[in-house]
Amino acid sequence: MEKKKILSGSVQEKGGKLYAVIGYTDPITEKRKTKWIGLDLPKGEKKAVVNQALRDAIDRFREQYEKECRGILSPESCSFLDFLHSWLINVKKPNVQKSTYDGYEELINRRIAVFFGDKLTLGDINQVRINEFYASIRADGCKEKTVLEYHNLLHDACGWAVRQEILLSNPFDRVDRPKPKKYSACYYSPEQVQVLMEAAKEERLYIPVILAAYYGLRRSEAVGLMWSDIDFESKRIYIRNKASEVKKDGRLQTVITDEMKTESSKRALPLLPEVEKILLEHREMQEEYRRLYRRDYSKQYLDMVCVDPLGNLIRPNYISERFPKMLKKNGLPRIRFHDLRHSCASMLIAHKAGMKQVQMWMGHSSITTTMDTYGHLDDSAKIELGETMTELLRRNKNTEEQTNEAGRDHKGAALSTASCLQTQSEMDA
Repeated sequence: MEKKKILSGSVQEKGGKLYAVIGYTDPITEKRKTKWIGLDLPKGEKKAVVNQALRDAIDRFREQYEKECRGILSPESCSFLDFLHSWLINVKKPNVQKSTYDGYEELINRRIAVFFGDKLTLGDINQVRINEFYASIRADGCKEKTVLEYHNLLHDACGWAVRQEILLSNPFDRVDRPKPKKYSACYYSPEQVQVLMEAAKEERLYIPVILAAYYGLRRSEAVGLMWSDIDFESKRIYIRNKASEVKKDGRLQTVITDEMKTESSKRALPLLPEVEKILLEHREMQEEYRRLYRRDYSKQYLDMVCVDPLGNLIRPNYISERFPKMLKKNGLPRIRFHDLRHSCASMLIAHKAGMKQVQMWMGHSSITTTMDTYGHLDDSAKIELGETMTELLRRNKNTEEQTNEAGRDHKGAALSTASCLQTQSEMDA
């Protein structure tokens, strides 16, 4: 669907030269931009000549601009992959975290690019091709959750195209949304968590394990913890940074940021005595390593808690790689590192913590998330409801029995009175 092309221009001087400065609307982002085009006219040229040169510059720019717009705004002439890359760079990139953007880019550059190729246009995307694409993902042995990731990305992109009137309708609305099975998290018992923490003492991921077990921290939150986030005087620990691995110059790099998963992820928790003792011992060890290795000790992460003996920050991916090996080495059941977060929540619930308290401890954005994830573990609430129902029914039953008893007494009294009256009547006769 063709859109109105809004162009405006003026003449400005820069460095002693005259330029046509053209304002236009970017067809992808719909933001106003400017284009400077030299007029090759000397300063002081006649106004009529300058105005004509401006009109000529605008006409030349308009011709090229409309060609670009047709390429973007016409689904039949716009490459599907080019559209996705433009959408990702111009629409999503300014609004998502770097790690999220990298994930989207990988989805497009790998499986989507391989399947759809560079010849299909945006207008070629239909229900048949989409279902064939989903079938190819499943044929590779991928789980339905992976199919859903691709669906959400492509549905979002084409939904934006609909809002911009590039497409009349979203082709991904015409296919069934993938429905992955709900993940059933694994939990460690308190005894297993104790064994794990003991086993992790000689590992680099000891502190991340402690933070995940006691506080339910996510992997990124544990690695992002700074010494300046821990107030040993007021006994508080503040979760307000995270570490994530992102692509930079073609390489994975660990980046520390205060852009948390949600605003509720930023939270303050009590510094538990057991954790305080472990952290203080860990800080002393860091200082010892710093004295020992001197120049070889990294000065970049002096404020970070989770560093190796040389002061280098522990990579989040290292935790995921090393954790299962540590479990196998110590004969522990296989779980994900993230399942320590679930284990923490399950122990809180088992010890009568309310769902609102669990939500605040875990840093969930809403109580709904907490209930959806851990509601099935809250047996105490179900037991209390069961006891309430039992009491209500018992009370109702007692009331009914008392009413029936009173009714029988009343009926007996009435029968007795009637009998007396009958006897009296016979005697009078």
